[in-house]
Amino acid sequence: MRILAVDDDENIRELLSASIAAETSHKIYTVPSAHKALAATRWDQQKFDCFLLDIQMPGMDGIELCRRLREQEAYRDTPILMLTAMAQKKFVDRAFQAGATDYISKPFEFLELFSRLKNAERLIEEQTRANRRRAEVTTLKNDLARSFEHNLSEPVEILGVERMVGYVSFENYLLQLSRMRMMLTSVLAIKILNVEKVFRNTSRLDFRNLLTDISKLAVDIYGEESDLVTYRGNGVFAIATSSRKPFSQFELEKMINRRIRDLPSARAAGATIQVCAGEPVSLISLTRAGSLTSLQNAVARAEARSDSYHNILQMSARVARHGGISTAENEDDRKIYEALLKQEMQDRKVAANS
Repeated sequence: MRILAVDDDENIRELLSASIAAETSHKIYTVPSAHKALAATRWDQQKFDCFLLDIQMPGMDGIELCRRLREQEAYRDTPILMLTAMAQKKFVDRAFQAGATDYISKPFEFLELFSRLKNAERLIEEQTRANRRRAEVTTLKNDLARSFEHNLSEPVEILGVERMVGYVSFENYLLQLSRMRMMLTSVLAIKILNVEKVFRNTSRLDFRNLLTDISKLAVDIYGEESDLVTYRGNGVFAIATSSRKPFSQFELEKMINRRIRDLPSARAAGATIQVCAGEPVSLISLTRAGSLTSLQNAVARAEARSDSYHNILQMSARVARHGGISTAENEDDRKIYEALLKQEMQDRKVAANS
């Protein structure tokens, strides 16, 4: 990889240059300021593959530099590692919101740095393979819909939504909070019900617009600056929050579903769009495996609630065919079941007449 390290401390720059050159095959270049880094990205004929950014620098700090780099088309997905002595959570939050891929606190162990660089290298390889696959299926550049091609299971990155980050960055954010022992953070997940049918019946562009609109609702409802949201794929969104919300996951469902009705993207889907929410999971582990397990458990709870809706929908459809109607556990669930059941019966009627 071609790495650009930005740090106003000459000793750190020399140390990084010597260690990375000695222990890896990467080529490292160093500059003392954010402005010189931006100049290097504009005038260097060869693209950089990875950035190491200090935060506290005179003039423009590393977080603003990270944001400026993400504004450049060439560096929208490039791994950006914050290498800094600023260990407070507010700096971690701001860095990931600006587009950081990972965060390493000084003083750091070089084995840890090399490990994180290896992760960045794997990320680049995955992005290269994904770009190659997209290039193979994209035959017309002017076909806007094709530019949004993706599988339902892919963790699509939603752009243009504040505090919405990519899935890899979201995982690294949780890992950093675990290292900092930020145990007040919890993770919860929401899922689009019947997402397979929605995905099948809409264009990729319309589906991407729906994901973007739901992302905006989640960010708006979880309005704290420290809260981050990501899209994991398969209709699942994950939210990391350190605030104590005055509503349960059931109330969260109700709030989002009430507002989904007014979304142009939901009306364009041609089907009833509803979400369900899983119970929050506390980030209580200090280990990498433990923090990611908390995320997986949050997703599993949303998936389980979605399966519950699906099972009751099937039961309701059987009862409705025999002239009856099933009842849900509470009024909110009943309304969702009725909306989904109505859509299901309409679909069956259309299929029977075709």
